[in-house]
Amino acid sequence: MKLVFFVLIFLVHCTNVYSPTGIKGEQAKKQLEEHRSNLSLVSLISVLSASFSASANAANSTYTCSTENNATLGFTTPTTASNFSLPSGTSYVDLSVPSSGTFYFRSNAAASYAMYTGKILKTATTSANASCYYSTNSVCGTTDLSAASISSSIGLFISVNAGTCIAFRCTSPAYIRFRLYSNETVSTSTLDSVISLTYTPAIFESISNIGNDTYYTMESFKKCKKEITNYAVIETQYAGYVGSVLNEVSSCNKPNSAIQAASVNPSLTASLQADACELEPVNVFGY
Repeated sequence: MKLVFFVLIFLVHCTNVYSPTGIKGEQAKKQLEEHRSNLSLVSLISVLSASFSASANAANSTYTCSTENNATLGFTTPTTASNFSLPSGTSYVDLSVPSSGTFYFRSNAAASYAMYTGKILKTATTSANASCYYSTNSVCGTTDLSAASISSSIGLFISVNAGTCIAFRCTSPAYIRFRLYSNETVSTSTLDSVISLTYTPAIFESISNIGNDTYYTMESFKKCKKEITNYAVIETQYAGYVGSVLNEVSSCNKPNSAIQAASVNPSLTASLQADACELEPVNVFGY
């Protein structure tokens, strides 16, 4: 009886000393981190590739932007009053010229000085030779815009002083997006993802709580790897979505705040992966 008792005590105290079919915690952590890091790198590369693609599309105007139903239509009578308000914050105004001919747009008067940016977007209906110009001088009220000096090409740094308005004139099918100028850069989201990626091994190890000298069942180890893959697939899919947001923002003159709302967070993914990894220690017989 005493022999059986001592054998049991020995088995209990020697649990996880060796397992013929399990895996030691130290080795499990190493393999899981390699597996997790490789998958996270795929999603990060997706975001970086999207960043370069977005910059190229913005420079070459190869990206086709979608139009919005609430776009303001231009008027053909040059003495028509204002038909749009100047955007503020992260809002923007879309101005649409659906057909050939001369069309005008006129804003309300500015309450204070501000700097704006406008861009003729490449859309499914925009003419390849679309041309639109603007002016901020003496174009408020019902001033005859056909006689106004509207000769500046649309682009960055459109300054509007307090009490003045801005008017656009287009002579071919076009689609303009007009918004408050911002000096934010589109790389912030990608930079945050890169920085966050460096902390994920520590986050994963802390939450998963895998002991170096403990042996775990191979079944629970394989299940953990599968859960890591599942979350990584979601992250990669989300990275693709972020890429589309980057393209939309860079190519279609949208506010950069849209990128912040869609940034990839590797730290969150690591937390979810670790939380899903509950490795099961082997029993007293090493199985």
